[in-house]
Amino acid sequence: MDDRLVVIRVLETAVSQDPAQVAQAEESMKILATKPNFHAMLFDIFADRAVPTQIRWMATITLKNGIDKYWKRSALHPIKLPEKELIRPRLLTMLDEDTPLVALQYCLVVAKIARWEFPRVWPSFAEDLLAQIQAIATDPSLSAARRGIMENNVLYIMHLFVKSLSSRTLVLERQSLRQITPLVFAVLAPIYAERIAQFHEVMLRNQNHISDTATFFAESLPLLKTIRYCIKTLRRLWVFGIEKAESIPAGAQEFYEASIGHQAAFYDLFQKLTLESSSIPDDYQVVLRKIVLLYGKMYIDFQKYHAVRFITMPCAKQMLQWYWLQIAAEAPRMVATPEDSDGACEPIMEPLLIQGLELYKNVVKNFFYTADDNNQLDDEVKRCRQVIDGEILTPDVIAKMAELLMFYYIPLKPKDLERWQDDPEGWMTDEESDFWNFDVRRCAEHLFTDLVSQERDRLAPELAKLVMQTDEGATNDSRSPIEQHFRREGRYAALGLCANDLYDHVDFCKWLGQHRVEESPMGVAKWRMAWLVGKWVVVKFPADQRPHAYTLLLELAQSDELLVVRIEALSSLMRCIDDWDFDPEQFAPFLKPAFECITNVLAKVDMPETRMRVVNFLSSIVQRMQREIVPYAESIISLIPPLWQSAAGENMYQTTILVLITKVIEALGAQSTSLQSFVAPLVRHSTDLTDPAHVYLIEDGIELWLILIRNATALDSSLMELLQLLPGLLQYSTETLRKVLKVVEGYVLIDAPGVFHNNGLAIVEALHALVSDTNLTVRATAAGYNTLNMIVQCVPFEAGGKAIIDSNVLWTAFTFIVEKKEAELALVHHAGFLSRIAVHYPQLFREFVLAQEATLAGTFAKNWVDLFDDVGNVAQRRLFALGFAVAIATTNDGILEALPLMVPVWNEILSDTGSSLVYFSDVDDDLPDDYGEVVVAENKRRQLLLNADPAHKFDIKHVLADSMNECERLNGADRFHAIVARVDAADFEDFKNQLS
Repeated sequence: MDDRLVVIRVLETAVSQDPAQVAQAEESMKILATKPNFHAMLFDIFADRAVPTQIRWMATITLKNGIDKYWKRSALHPIKLPEKELIRPRLLTMLDEDTPLVALQYCLVVAKIARWEFPRVWPSFAEDLLAQIQAIATDPSLSAARRGIMENNVLYIMHLFVKSLSSRTLVLERQSLRQITPLVFAVLAPIYAERIAQFHEVMLRNQNHISDTATFFAESLPLLKTIRYCIKTLRRLWVFGIEKAESIPAGAQEFYEASIGHQAAFYDLFQKLTLESSSIPDDYQVVLRKIVLLYGKMYIDFQKYHAVRFITMPCAKQMLQWYWLQIAAEAPRMVATPEDSDGACEPIMEPLLIQGLELYKNVVKNFFYTADDNNQLDDEVKRCRQVIDGEILTPDVIAKMAELLMFYYIPLKPKDLERWQDDPEGWMTDEESDFWNFDVRRCAEHLFTDLVSQERDRLAPELAKLVMQTDEGATNDSRSPIEQHFRREGRYAALGLCANDLYDHVDFCKWLGQHRVEESPMGVAKWRMAWLVGKWVVVKFPADQRPHAYTLLLELAQSDELLVVRIEALSSLMRCIDDWDFDPEQFAPFLKPAFECITNVLAKVDMPETRMRVVNFLSSIVQRMQREIVPYAESIISLIPPLWQSAAGENMYQTTILVLITKVIEALGAQSTSLQSFVAPLVRHSTDLTDPAHVYLIEDGIELWLILIRNATALDSSLMELLQLLPGLLQYSTETLRKVLKVVEGYVLIDAPGVFHNNGLAIVEALHALVSDTNLTVRATAAGYNTLNMIVQCVPFEAGGKAIIDSNVLWTAFTFIVEKKEAELALVHHAGFLSRIAVHYPQLFREFVLAQEATLAGTFAKNWVDLFDDVGNVAQRRLFALGFAVAIATTNDGILEALPLMVPVWNEILSDTGSSLVYFSDVDDDLPDDYGEVVVAENKRRQLLLNADPAHKFDIKHVLADSMNECERLNGADRFHAIVARVDAADFEDFKNQLS
């Protein structure tokens, strides 16, 4: 069968409604995609208008995906150059494609190829595309419909091309964008101006019946589409294609300055059609709306990337004033209710208001318009400040702006109250999010806050007078109740938003005492009061007034209040508890009602985000109150099963529950031992590497495991069963390694023989793999050896010796020292482990050394002693000296040859300590980092282990004397004296004197 027919058959199958056939077609496509000329054949099928539209559409989609995957030369199975040469020359020959879905995919195909080819392979692409645009615009033989189709397609390709190019950061591509900018403006700016003029003519012809004639919509819609594509391209070139003001190409500044009047005209038309016509086509309204907002996007981007030029442009004042006129005109709608007589309770174009508020926000507070660290202004900043202070933000404008925002834009709106009823949790989640520039109220809040912050001396005193009015004084006017409500809500909102700026002007506690929590529409006043406490508690709230705040917030969190009020009350209470000045003793009387409110809210909310917030609040209380929560621990633990069940599949939510349990166990201390069987399944679920959830839960699961072990006084069977997870976790990740090692140490400290009964060999083998990995850092190796050292200290030889031998860790440490390929800083830890083995398992160590050849043993002994000078810790130096003493009781010639090196070490140890029996207090390297902060069972166990450490406890004189006597007994007097004769006479005399 012909290859083309095969591809067409596969494409037919791909557009089938049968999922099985679609899956089969996808597999066939993967095979065909690597065949030569497959993508060229797809273009042929798309270009053949005799082929059914669905198959052509699928061919363009497949071609687009193939270009993404295979066009680059570095791709696996890349498209070869001959095949590219079959596609590239034909790319711009299908601009008259009139099927919208096919045309869209075709434009994407051209833009994606241009992305890879321009400017290196196809440097003339921009000129070729501009030539097509000019030809279409000037060809008299084209009908209006055909010209509209071709113009839309070619302008859309240009838009995609410029969009892709402007997102790149490489120098060559940035230069290419700047090089084509004058060319594009030279072609597109006249087309834009011409279509604007044509649109104006159409409006004049239909000026008496614009809103109710299909003729006007039919004639003007193609023009609007062309205008839209021109703006989409030119706005990016204006922002990203012009580096300096001196390099502005001809027509560019004229386009920008004219756009302000064009935007106003289009918005007026949109406003008229929206208010007067009910028969406006949806697609017409959408295009017109997008055009108006595209101008705003251009202004915002221009301000973001060229802040100084934005302000110093002659039209900046005109543009900002126009936006403020729209903001002021729409202000009454912001606080209108559905019951208003005109029935218009929504702004005509809310995103336009958001654009205006964002533009003003970036004028009010902008790094580029402020003095430097030395309070100096350069010439550009001075120019900007002159324009801003003298023309844009005059004192009168600032005052009016603050008043308008406070009374119309920052109060809660009727649509907010509707969401309180329909989706209270979603509304609260949106309030906490960072996407403030998608909501007109929250955008106004940011502008208002910045305005008061930047103009504090001027606005703060007047604002303080307003907000300190009592409700009776503020409402004693002729305004309607709903107007009085919004003005009061605006004052309350301003008081919270500007808490940091009103610090010196407002006594919030006094204000709180004068303003009662009263009934208002949908509980707005109650929500706002809870919100205000949360804002001011971190700014200015005396300690003696905190109980009043706790009482108020817990009243607002009762079950008879609206859910949003209860959640906000708990959020503010959490800010009180997280505050630096929080006093646990002062909050203790409120602990019981707080737990009741939290429990009731948890039973009411459904969204995982809200549950997470409440659980985090509960964790904060447990963490700050510590032992005070013991009476309520059982109630908290009873919440865990339903919470965990509701969190199934919500990994982030599950992590908050694990953190809560961790805090509870920390607070309970040794009393948490009874919870082991309850917590162990959660630890297993979080740390089992075969469970997919471990990717998200492992860190919090290990932390929970560690806290549980540290506070345990005994190990039940459920915790012992978790031991089988430790070998895998030791090899899992260096990020969790330190805590996993601490878990191992915690187990060993509690019940070393029990731990090693079934799991000892697996744990030691995992530790052996860790310390023998030369790719790990020295710190990781040291941590592994610290755990091995603790195992040797805690596990009797009868229980742990076989695991040490079978794991081969002894030979590994020995080999590292003999070969001496690592840095001394790393070798010290290998040597320290062998010293620990020598002190605690002396018989094993002697047998191991005796089994080595004399030459190998000699090299080991010499390197071992040489490493002594790299040990800084006093206890470790004593451990090395004790290890040397154990090693000398042998008949191995290699070890005995190192005696002359060992004697000076022993002399140094004996003389440095001043006594042969010293109990050290420098325990920082042995105890956990947080030792002493919280008294837990493990700290006591570590202290006992430290006190029993031979490096601290043994009398080194007796050990040395016994070892020398044993060496003489094993080797005989004659051989012993021959060995001793090799030692420097002065050193050996000093040694004998110190021993005696």
